Amino acid sequence: MIIRFFAGCCGVAIATLWLTLPARAQFSQFPGSPIFENASLSLGFAPDPTVLRGISGGEQPAREVAARVETPTGPCSGFVDGLPDHVLTLTDFFDYLDLQVYSPEDTTLVVRGPGGTWCNDDIVERNPGIAGQWLPGRYEIWVGSYRQHDYHPYIIRLSQVR
Repeated sequence: MIIRFFAGCCGVAIATLWLTLPARAQFSQFPGSPIFENASLSLGFAPDPTVLRGISGGEQPAREVAARVETPTGPCSGFVDGLPDHVLTLTDFFDYLDLQVYSPEDTTLVVRGPGGTWCNDDIVERNPGIAGQWLPGRYEIWVGSYRQHDYHPYIIRLSQVR
């Protein structure tokens, strides 16, 4: 339903964002969705940065998905979908991996995976991100908006470069 909403009222903005970003062959997409992508990364992955695309927001408070109000990486704020926007699979231990969200609007972030759940808001201007050591495994990623049912296009950049 979110995709239909954006195709009807904001298709130009999404199409522009979609067309200006290079395609990534290593992604699989959720069925029926041309935007929400998953990735599987190993040490030395290419291209670096790897980019995922999506639309922020939803109806569920991020604090409910995270099962906490705040984590050591930041507050669990905003509203997200009930299901994750992306699944990131890391096949190796990463001594350093940087996940940054970029959007024209203020967004929030929830990441749940091996070792716990992390939230963030406004690490770089109004964009959330998490950087540091990452264990191998499956990570679920939600990108939220501050207002319920408020949706904005975004990209996620994943990089091993400090």
